[in-house]
Amino acid sequence: MKRAGLFWAGILALSASVCWAQGGPDKVCEINVVRAKAGNSKALEDARKKHNEFHKAEKDKQAILIWDVVTGPSQGGYLSAECGMGWKDLDREAFDQRDAADRAKTLDPMVGEQHTSYWIFRQDLSTATETTSPTKMMTVVHYFVKPSGLVQFNESIKRINAAIAQTKYPSKPSRWYALANGGEGPHFVAVTDRGSFADMQGPEQSMIDMLKQAYGNDDKTLQTLREAVDHTMSEMMNYRADLSYVPAK
Repeated sequence: MKRAGLFWAGILALSASVCWAQGGPDKVCEINVVRAKAGNSKALEDARKKHNEFHKAEKDKQAILIWDVVTGPSQGGYLSAECGMGWKDLDREAFDQRDAADRAKTLDPMVGEQHTSYWIFRQDLSTATETTSPTKMMTVVHYFVKPSGLVQFNESIKRINAAIAQTKYPSKPSRWYALANGGEGPHFVAVTDRGSFADMQGPEQSMIDMLKQAYGNDDKTLQTLREAVDHTMSEMMNYRADLSYVPAK
């Protein structure tokens, strides 16, 4: 049994290293998805605005961006994102105590459900950068990857990005994140900014044809990617500037 335990510990460590592996220190997002208590969406929004006054009074330098989730399993909820942090930036015990005290008075009484998770920004897979100036909408595609397909998944995304750059394929840039803690994995998401529903329209040339243009008719990049993925899930979200906290510059 001890050998088996060591074996699985090694597999988990390998999975984590491939999920997060990239050059430089991690850039972390704390993501919270909340639902209001039944019938209390307006009260939750008002409480969110009031709690933002605490962050303003504290001169908090960390932006908190709020989104309405309009499709997918979390439809009807709110997503808050605090991104661009290092792991050490989360070690702020005194602030967290004051924050928790204010939340207990303002926000928490209106929350019915909450799920917290931490994500690593995968700059090596991304074609877009992180921003504190969101567009009107964004789409999020979740990829639940087979542990045996982690290497193939990472390499396939990089290969697709290289082909996009080579062929000047007019796809929308995306930010990639890997789950570090707070759910089932290996789990990656591709986040794409959308200014309107018209931005959902893809290029006239298919990705398959683009990859053939870059690598030849026998290219198997998409096949390799599909074989690495167990299943996917997609969501759409609307940015709520009125509920977000963006520190003064």
